[in-house]
Formats: sequence, structure tokens, C-alpha cells
Amino acid sequence: MTVRLLHQTDLFRPYYDPDDHWDLACVYALAASGQLDLGGVLIDFPPDDPPGLSPDVTGIAQLSYLTGLPTHMAVGSCVPYTHDRASLAALPRRDRAGAEFLLDYLRDSEGPAYISIVGSCRDVAVAAKLDPDLFRNKCAGIYLNAGTGHPEVEKQGGIEYNVEVNAAAYAAMFDIPCPIYWMPCFQTKRDYMERRVERFGTYYRFKQGDVLTKLSPVLQSYFTYSLEARTDARYLQPILAPQDDALSYLTLRAHRDMWCTAGFFHMVAQAVDKAGKIIAGSNADDAIFGFRPVDIKCDPNGTTTWTNAGAESNRFLFEVKDTDSYASAMTAAMATLLGNIH
Repeated sequence: MTVRLLHQTDLFRPYYDPDDHWDLACVYALAASGQLDLGGVLIDFPPDDPPGLSPDVTGIAQLSYLTGLPTHMAVGSCVPYTHDRASLAALPRRDRAGAEFLLDYLRDSEGPAYISIVGSCRDVAVAAKLDPDLFRNKCAGIYLNAGTGHPEVEKQGGIEYNVEVNAAAYAAMFDIPCPIYWMPCFQTKRDYMERRVERFGTYYRFKQGDVLTKLSPVLQSYFTYSLEARTDARYLQPILAPQDDALSYLTLRAHRDMWCTAGFFHMVAQAVDKAGKIIAGSNADDAIFGFRPVDIKCDPNGTTTWTNAGAESNRFLFEVKDTDSYASAMTAAMATLLGNIH
């Protein structure tokens, strides 16, 4: 049966970090090629700092138009998650909307239903607290892009951003009764210029021009509008007339930090080899990434510890199998995937 996905993201305009616009394009590319059914996009309520951010409904609308797929979306809660179920049930309707959107998605899913979290864990945590049995019975897995994965806590380097947004919600993820594919953003959190590919972290970096120049003109226009933080209300015009909306020199020269790409391939039973070719079989011998079964504990402050586990575990940790080729291979594979939008 077709894999279904609900994609949770901190997708804002102007952007806070435009990796989310790349992730969204990857999700739509998988849907456009028939590899998954996109059940919806759930956007975080924007933070107060930096000020002036809004959920980027225009970016979703652009990709919906390009792929011919309907748009299903909701905006999450502005209220931090707590473990008090009564308080969650008493949330105003607008602050329950994201959680209810997610619960409806699971109820309506007949085949494997996945959730990808590339932003805050808040609304997923609320939904799971309100109806844990639904997650147990209907959720095939949550791809959790957050945290730091070094096996020694003292070497993790601090709390990663997605955890810091709502640490209690992140901790609650590991109590949800469904498979969890934990994708730590870093093995060790480091200063920006010191970031690097490591075994237990999803992070990689690429030069945007290496991918953008290989994409269709209309998809290039989507990225121009997003990466250059355009605010023109005529958001379809760049898509309809891409030759008038060329990528700038600075956009092509800029480098982009990425984290979430491997999870999208894995949920459709694909992997990537050292040359960047997309291959069948998420556990293929020549894959540059995989998941290992683990036991995970997380304290209320968002500090995560793990140990290896047997095959019976439904908690899995992302692992880079070839740190030398990981960044170049993921970049090439992403460019191939995005070629499905034209």
C-alpha cells in the first residue's frame, strides 16, 4: 500500500532557516513521483524571536501548484507542551488545531502512516498525549529530526535548537507507542564554522548552485522566492514566468546546511550509495546511512542517552556509514529527487 506522510515543519516567511524549504520540496517531489501520499503539512506557530515570522503558506501553495497536488495544512499551537493531559484537553480550539489535524490524518489512513518532524515536537506530543492508542494502532513511525547523538552525554555539546524550543515535547516523543526513527541533527553540537559530518548526526552541507542549476526553471523560481525571502503577494507569478525570476549570484554561491534528507528516502524503502545514486532497500550493504535498534532515555531537559538494543526494539538511531562520501552523495541524491518537479 502507498506510504502516507504528514510533514511537520518550522516553515516561515521570511525564513528562519531555509533548509525547511528544501525539505518541503523533497517531500513534494516524492509525492509527485507517486512514492508517497502527502497527507498534510503541519507548520509550527512562529516564535517571538526573531520577530515578524509567519507560517509560509505561500511556499506550500507554490509546490502544490507545481505538482498538481491538493494542499492540506494546519498551523500548530503557540502554547508549550506540558505533561498535564487535562491542560492539553482544555486548550483553545486554535491551539488544538494542529494536534487534531494530525489525529484526523492517522484516523483516515488505511496504509502505513508516517510523521516527519523537522521542527518543534509540540503538536505531535499534544496529539499523542490526547490519543496514545491511535499512535499505537495507526502510526507506522515518526522520523524525529532533533537532538544530539553522541553516545557520551558530556560530549554532546549542549541542547540542539529543535529540542530547546520545547524540551518537554521532545522528551515525550520517546514515550509514544509507535516506532521512532531518531535522527539527531548533530553528533556533537558545535559552533557554526566547526560543524562537520559525524557518525551519529544527520548534518551535511552543500553549495546551493550545485543543485539549483540542475532543477527545472519553475522549481528554481520556487527557491528564488523562498531563499531570497520575497514577500510579493503575487506568489504564483514567479512560477508562471520563471525566465523573469533568475537565481541571484549570491543565492547560487551560498552554502546550505541540511539534516533531514535521509529520512525521506528511508520511509519509502530507499537508500543512497557512495556515488549519490538512489538505490532500493533501506538496509542495502552499499548504503551510506542506516538505522540501528537502540534503547533511548530522555530527561525532562531534553538530554538524550542511548544504548544498543536487539532487533525487537522499535526505537532506531540514524547512523552515517561513510562520513567521507555522505555530504556529496546526499547532495547528488537530493538533486535527482527534486528532478521529479518540472
